[in-house]
Amino acid sequence: MHNSKLDELLEESEKSSFKSLELDTNIALTAQEVSDRIQDREERKKYASKTFIFLSSFTSAILIIITIAGFSTATGFKLDDTVLIALITSSLASIVGIFILVMRYLFR
Repeated sequence: MHNSKLDELLEESEKSSFKSLELDTNIALTAQEVSDRIQDREERKKYASKTFIFLSSFTSAILIIITIAGFSTATGFKLDDTVLIALITSSLASIVGIFILVMRYLFR
């Protein structure tokens, strides 16, 4: 009878220490998950702003080329209509593609 009481106490002690260890592990995992999310947010902000700057610069460069080609009589810079169409469509496809690719990666 004395041994069964002792066995029960040992079993309860093992269960409580296991639960304590499990709780400590869950707390550590939760702290790591919070840290990961904070880092992810910072990375998202950084890459989102860099993507915006890149796409804005790319769009501005294309608009400047189109504007200069529009004033071909004054500037002497002339592009054929097919070249302008190809420039506009390919740059639009690039801008949309980069935007979708980066945003899907950053903001799942």
